[in-house]
Amino acid sequence: MNLSKLARGLQTMKERAELRPLEFARFTPPQLAYLQDQSRFKLLRGGNQVGKSYAQCAELVWRCMGEHPYIEVPPAPTEVWLICHSWEQSLALQDKLWQVLPKDMLHPETEYNPGRGFRGKVPIVAFKNGSRLRIKTTNQGSLGVASATISFVGIDEPPPRAIWGELSARVLRAGDLGGVGLTMTPVGRPCGWLQDMVEQGIIADHPAPLTVENVTPEGGLPMLTQAQIDDVAAKYLPMDRPQRLLGEWNGPTEGRTFEAFKPEMVCGERPPPGLKVQIGIGIDHGADAGSQVAVLVAVDKGQRHPRIWVLDEYTSGGDAVDPEEHARGILAMLRRQGMTYHSVDQWRGDRKYGGRQYGGKMGNNRLMRALEREIGVGAGSLPFTIRTAHKPRGSVYEGCSILNECMIHNGFFVDPRCKQLIKSLQHFTFVDNEYKHSVDALRYGAVELITRRLYAPSKLKMY
Repeated sequence: MNLSKLARGLQTMKERAELRPLEFARFTPPQLAYLQDQSRFKLLRGGNQVGKSYAQCAELVWRCMGEHPYIEVPPAPTEVWLICHSWEQSLALQDKLWQVLPKDMLHPETEYNPGRGFRGKVPIVAFKNGSRLRIKTTNQGSLGVASATISFVGIDEPPPRAIWGELSARVLRAGDLGGVGLTMTPVGRPCGWLQDMVEQGIIADHPAPLTVENVTPEGGLPMLTQAQIDDVAAKYLPMDRPQRLLGEWNGPTEGRTFEAFKPEMVCGERPPPGLKVQIGIGIDHGADAGSQVAVLVAVDKGQRHPRIWVLDEYTSGGDAVDPEEHARGILAMLRRQGMTYHSVDQWRGDRKYGGRQYGGKMGNNRLMRALEREIGVGAGSLPFTIRTAHKPRGSVYEGCSILNECMIHNGFFVDPRCKQLIKSLQHFTFVDNEYKHSVDALRYGAVELITRRLYAPSKLKMY
C-alpha cells in the first residue's frame, strides 16, 4: 500500500469533515427517529445529555441547505429560526451549531466568536444560497413573528404557550413542508398543554430516556457509559430524575427531597485536625414563632467533592422572641463550639421578613443591631456583616442538589444536637412548611461557601 497516498487521502477526508461535519455524522436511535419524521410538528423529548440539541442543529442546517437526507424540505433559500430561553443559554447552543455548519457554504457576513456567539443583535447565520438562520430567545416576548415568513422553527426548551401559538401559525405559510420541531426536557415551565397536544396527535412525540442504547450512534460506541449516566443521575434530586433523566412529562409530587440522607450521617464527627475549612452561619427569618433558625457549618472544598459538617443549630423555640434573644442564642451556639464571632468566615441571612410577633420586619440589619448590643460595640461598628443570601431563580433546587450530592459522596455530617435540622432533612419536600426553615438556613450557610467564585478568604480556619 502506498502510505503517502493513504496519508493524502486521510488528510483530504479530514479537511472534508471540517468543512462538512454532517456528512460524517452518525446519529443515535432517538435522534434518527426525530430527523426522519416528516410531521409538521414534532418533538424529541428526553433526558439531559441525550443529544437533543445536536439533532436540532442538524435539522436546521439541512433545511437551510435545502437538502435533507431523510425528509423532503423546502428548496433554498429559506429562513429558519432557533429559539431558546435566554441569551446565556443560547451561547452553548450556538457553539454546537457552529460545530455542524458547512463552513464552505456560509456567506462571508457570517461571523462566529467562541464564547460570544454569532454576530448581530439578533444573531444570523447566513448561507451563500440565500438562506438565513436567526437565533432568538423567548425573553424577546413575541419574538417579532407578526411580520415574519419562516419555513421552520427549532425550539430548544418548553416554550410559553403564547409563543408556540404565534410560531405554529406563522410556519403554516410555508405549506406542508414547513413546521416546528421541539427538542426539550419537560422542566422549567408547565408542559401539560404540550402533553395534551401529543395525546391528541397534533405533535409527533419521540421519547428519549438517558440510557446507553439511546446515546449509542449507529455503528459506533456509546457516548456515555452506564457509570457516567449513574454519575449524571446522582447530581439530580430523586424527585426530579424522572423528568431530567427520562424526559417524563411530570415528576413525582411525593417523597422526601434528600433521599441520600442516612442515619449514619447523624454523628459527632468533626473536621480532621489540621484540615483547612471555612466556617459559615446561615440564618432563616421565619414569620412564626419557632421558625427562626441559625445553622453553624464547616465546609471543606479541598477534595473532589466538597464536605459539610453541620456543627450546631440555634432555633427560637415555640415562643415569640425579640432580636436580642436571637442574638444571644447565636452567640451561645458559637460558645458551645469553642468559637467566637471572629471564627466565622461568612454570615448569610434571609431577606427581611414581616414577622407578625415583632410588629415590624425581622431581617439581617435588625439582627446585626441586636448583636452589637449583645457584644457591646457601638452602633455600626460590628466587625462582620450578615449579608443577604443570593436567591436567584432556581436557587432552592440548585442548593438542595448540591447538598444531596454531598450526601451521596459521603461528605455530609450532622451533629445529633441539630434535632430540628435532622427532622427537616428527613421530611423536606419543597413544600413551604415547618421543615423548610432549617433547610433554608443550611443552604445559606453551606452552599454559598461551596459555590463562591473565589474560595480564598483572608485566612482559613485550621480545625
